[in-house]
Amino acid sequence: MLSIADGDLARWAGQFFWPFLRVLALFAAAPAFGSVAIPARVKVALAFVVTVALAGAVQPPPPLELTWATAVLAVEQVLVGLAIGFAMQLTLSAMQLAGEFVGLQMGFGFATMFDLQSGFQVPVMANFFSLVALLLFVGLNGHLVLLGVLVKSFAVVPVAVDSGISADGWRTLARAGALLFQMGVWLALPVIAVLLAVHLAVGFVSRVAPQFNVMSVGFSLFMWVGLAAVIALMPFFVPAVEHVIDAGLRLAGGALRGTP
Repeated sequence: MLSIADGDLARWAGQFFWPFLRVLALFAAAPAFGSVAIPARVKVALAFVVTVALAGAVQPPPPLELTWATAVLAVEQVLVGLAIGFAMQLTLSAMQLAGEFVGLQMGFGFATMFDLQSGFQVPVMANFFSLVALLLFVGLNGHLVLLGVLVKSFAVVPVAVDSGISADGWRTLARAGALLFQMGVWLALPVIAVLLAVHLAVGFVSRVAPQFNVMSVGFSLFMWVGLAAVIALMPFFVPAVEHVIDAGLRLAGGALRGTP
């Protein structure tokens, strides 16, 4: 007669529960997966399917027991998943930051739209850059690459007590704010340079011809020139997003290994 002991049940439950926590935390913070437009039930169901698919590829985790060590281990798994998702979300936000820089120079700083990804009002150009980056992220299979990083994270940071992300890993994530600002400025620099030249030309014309109404002509001129510059910049969005994804993967790997 087949008999199942309590230890077997605890071991089987742990083999599914620990990866499920890490996957669910990743889906809560990662781009595309963490959108507020996706219902929570869908995220949980998707995390369940992914966990079932990778549970057999993970090294045998500790059994699920009601102890303080289990609570600590659960928090560590959630933090690992959040760190991986946040690293990619942080670098992908460079596109949104670039759009905000461009929108301010075009005079769209006061025009805001509701962002379905974050659930907040953001400038219209920042929303446009963010949506383009998200579409390219999915089109370039960035979400699949992110799931691959999640699978490899179980080898780098195994499911064991005191084996979570180190303090150096969290410092690596904290220092990534400078990387976000740097990439945002470089992405917006071509459009900003064009708009700066237009600003200088309008200023020169207004000094030569004082009757020139800068307020009535300047806004529409800056808007159309900015839109034309953004359209000319569109072919370079693909390599820019590829670079952003690569930077996000390096940042996630540095956070997991505790290296800069």
